[in-house]
Amino acid sequence: MFGFGLSITSEEIYDNSWALLIGIDNYDNLKGLNYSVKDAQSIRKMLVDEFQFPPENIILLLDDEATKNRIIKELSNFVKKAGENDRVLIYFAGHGETEDLPDGGVLGYLMPVDGDKGDLFVSSIEMDVLEKVALRSNAKHLLYLIDACYGGLATVSKRGLDKKTSNYIDKITKYKSRQIISAGGKDEEVIEKAIWGHSAFTKNLLSGLKDWKADSDNDGVITTYELGGYLKKNVSIDSGNLQTPKVYNFTNDEGEFLFINSAIQMNIQKSELETPYEALVRLIGEEEAKKIIIEELKARMAIQYY
Repeated sequence: MFGFGLSITSEEIYDNSWALLIGIDNYDNLKGLNYSVKDAQSIRKMLVDEFQFPPENIILLLDDEATKNRIIKELSNFVKKAGENDRVLIYFAGHGETEDLPDGGVLGYLMPVDGDKGDLFVSSIEMDVLEKVALRSNAKHLLYLIDACYGGLATVSKRGLDKKTSNYIDKITKYKSRQIISAGGKDEEVIEKAIWGHSAFTKNLLSGLKDWKADSDNDGVITTYELGGYLKKNVSIDSGNLQTPKVYNFTNDEGEFLFINSAIQMNIQKSELETPYEALVRLIGEEEAKKIIIEELKARMAIQYY
């Protein structure tokens, strides 16, 4: 008698979800930051509470734990763990550095807690490592969220698929993706404010995902390019145009890392176990449901005996 439209769920797209979250406030050799540790902890809570990431699949490295060797080791572990139908999210909040090369090029680095600007090649993590991890991983979808500013990252600059594209949902859910959203580029500075209790990037990352503001078409699914568009606009505003996030791909794959609304998923799961009448009662109450059923029956009987 009644039809219910069902959306996709995380379980339909991914077998498992993994996350490596890194936050560094207190550096050994660099000026400290104020909210990177809190930012990483907030991202962990959001992934567990809102997006069904199993807590045991999340590695959280804070301050002294986030050495170069430990970060590289955990990146390697994720390459080994993640299956071909899994998603992997890697978040870094800390300093980034850019090195100018003699012939005019640049190299980008992420700074671990023991990083030293005096010897970037030895003490820090080249951005090329992120690409190598992405290419070595079997995971279907892999996304880097880098709350640091740097330059010199070799990526493929491409836009996400238009939602009017033929077989759009099939493509973004089944094809691979290797994507990165960074907080800013070379010579830009990560903006933090006490009134936010976060950096500008992670403040808007949380509002975009947790508060669902990045869902530009209100379909219950946030793609990487939707999230990137939201961050570009709002981080630029909050930082007074001193910081502009960037979205890139490491490959030409047409998939998209997806964030799916857990509230929608719960309603879908409930509706799959309920009769249409039970679902209607849950949504609008028993009295209103009875009225609708009676009116529907009257209408059908009138048609039958017309």
